[in-house]
Amino acid sequence: MSAFSKFLLSPDVAAETGIHIGDGGLSIKRVGPHGSYQYEVTGHALEDQLYLIGTVMPTISAAYDLQRPGYYINPEQTWISLRYQSKAVALFKHETLGLPNGRKRNLSIPEPMCNDPRLMRHLGRELLSTDGVLGFYSASRNGAHKYPRIQLKMAAGHVIEQFSNFLRYELGISFLRRTELVAHRGWGISHQHILQISRSEDVDTWRREI
Repeated sequence: MSAFSKFLLSPDVAAETGIHIGDGGLSIKRVGPHGSYQYEVTGHALEDQLYLIGTVMPTISAAYDLQRPGYYINPEQTWISLRYQSKAVALFKHETLGLPNGRKRNLSIPEPMCNDPRLMRHLGRELLSTDGVLGFYSASRNGAHKYPRIQLKMAAGHVIEQFSNFLRYELGISFLRRTELVAHRGWGISHQHILQISRSEDVDTWRREI
């Protein structure tokens, strides 16, 4: 039995996978006598502090029994990373869940989670926390009436497709999908995939189910 097969596809692992898809990253380097196996979650140094401490750390602890991460703040003090060193967790994420090592190319929701509506609910909650917003918008210029809206914005188009299939076929939620070009200062243009839920009854279903 491998060292990382002890982890089960629990609700905590599903929620933590949502965090990983949104704000996490793996660095696996199989060099030297022991190699390097790091998992990190990065957020805004000010805006995301409470989320990192109050949600991310307890979720990782519950999912993988990892405690006391290292902390890294960039020189400009604009973002902060929680860094965990664990070969077992890194290999479970990469080899069992199929999450990419290094840059998050070809990112997708692990197939066993896609096939389990209960796990998808937990994963979706943290997708919204990391890459989405639940807010209100005005349908008229005077702003007299406010309507709820949920948006997910990600570079990973396949994740949006997988999650939208869950929303449609499992929860009966209607949504709009579109793609935008986003210019990034210093390194070019990328596609941003957007899933938007605008009907009040669909937002209520999300709140009730997820």
